[in-house]
Amino acid sequence: MMESRWVVGFLEEHARVMRSAFILAGNLSDFKIDFICEMFAPLHAGDVQTERRMAQRFNLRPEDEPCLALQEAFSRLVQETSPEPPTEADLAEVAECLKKVEEARYDARGWAAATFTAAELSLLRTACELYARLAIGQGWVVGGYLGCPAEMSEAVYAFDRRFREVFFPELRGDAYYGINSQLVHDNARVAWDVLQVVRQHLAFTAQGKVVGQDKRDVRTMKGAEFDDPMQRSRLELITCSRI
Repeated sequence: MMESRWVVGFLEEHARVMRSAFILAGNLSDFKIDFICEMFAPLHAGDVQTERRMAQRFNLRPEDEPCLALQEAFSRLVQETSPEPPTEADLAEVAECLKKVEEARYDARGWAAATFTAAELSLLRTACELYARLAIGQGWVVGGYLGCPAEMSEAVYAFDRRFREVFFPELRGDAYYGINSQLVHDNARVAWDVLQVVRQHLAFTAQGKVVGQDKRDVRTMKGAEFDDPMQRSRLELITCSRI
C-alpha cells in the first residue's frame, strides 16, 4: 500500500513559525535547550512590532545568566529522568521536515507548498504544539516531549518552575496564559493554527475518513482534534490536502 501523503500550503510567515518549531523540536530531541531562549527573537520569529515586549523575553544569549540557569535546570531534568536519546532516524526526520519548509518556493500570491508523510505531518503537529505551549508559559511540556517517566514528575516541575522564573516571573504557581491572551506572542497563535489544521487531518485519517469529503460521526469522533480549525492568529489558516 502506498504511504499517505499530504500537501501543506503556507505563507512565508507560517513557514517562519514552522521552521522555528522544527528547530525547537530538533534541539530538545538532541538535549539542547538554547533555542528556547531565542525562539521569538527577530532572527527566528520576525520583527513583529506589536509583539516586541514578549519577544524580548525570549531574546537571551546562551551565556546570559537566565539562560545559564535554565540550562542547569534542563541538565538536572535529563540526568534525573534519563529520557531515551534520539536515534539518528529521529533527528534525520526533523532535519528533512525543516529542509522541506526552507526550500519551499512561493508563487505570486505569496503561497508555497510542501509534501509531508503521515509521520512528518505528526511531527509538525507535535513541534507546533511544543512551540505554542512554551509560549504561553507551560514549561512542563518539555518533560512530556522528551518522554520523561510519570514518576519523575518532580524533576519536570522543577524545570517548569525555573522556566517560569526566567520568562514569566509574573505568573504564580502553575498558572499560564490562554492562547488568545494579548500578552502572548501572536506567532504562538500561528503555531496553534497550524496545529489545529494538521491534527484534524490526522484524526480523520485515523478513522478512515478525509477532511472535506466525509462527515464527522460524533458518536466515534469525539474530542477537539476533530473540530474544524478556528483562526486565532493574524494569518489565514494553512491548507492541507491528502494525496
